[in-house]
Amino acid sequence: MRSSQLTRATVFGLLAVLVTAWSAAANGGQVRIANYPIGPYEITVFTSPTPLQTGTVDVSVLLQRRDTKAIVDNAQIVLTIEPVSGGPSRQYPVTREQATNKLYYAAKLPVDQSGSYRMRLDVRASDGAGAVEFDVAVERAGSSLWRSWWLWGAIVLLQIPLWWWFFGGRTQVRGQTKTRPTPASKR
Repeated sequence: MRSSQLTRATVFGLLAVLVTAWSAAANGGQVRIANYPIGPYEITVFTSPTPLQTGTVDVSVLLQRRDTKAIVDNAQIVLTIEPVSGGPSRQYPVTREQATNKLYYAAKLPVDQSGSYRMRLDVRASDGAGAVEFDVAVERAGSSLWRSWWLWGAIVLLQIPLWWWFFGGRTQVRGQTKTRPTPASKR
């Protein structure tokens, strides 16, 4: 493989990895509840980021019929979050409009304080209703640059000129040798 082709393949591969990682950031994360039965349905709940940190938290819900695994449409889902140590609870609608992947229902909510929280999802659909709850720990968001996607993107972009120089910047013409002219000697 020629060095210019190798350089292009490397750049394309790095960009593909970045795009894939970026698109996978929403409607996924850590599984909190997996295939939990609620009437004729089963629910799977994901939270992100992993680990949960103060700031915006994404809660994604996959609601399926238990017998056929078909996705359930037109469900009403409400998320209630409250500190385990006590304090006021808050409610958020969990909707398809907030989800990146429209097979999911999602809610994006602000969590300002670190600590333990109880999350409860109340689900109502045409063939039944029910609820599920679970506890989560939310860490204080760090200012670590190593967790920032833009830092990793900058590192990759800064490597492109290095790869170009290493693999493609030095070209040679086959069969020709460049020689440096020597000064004419005086006699």
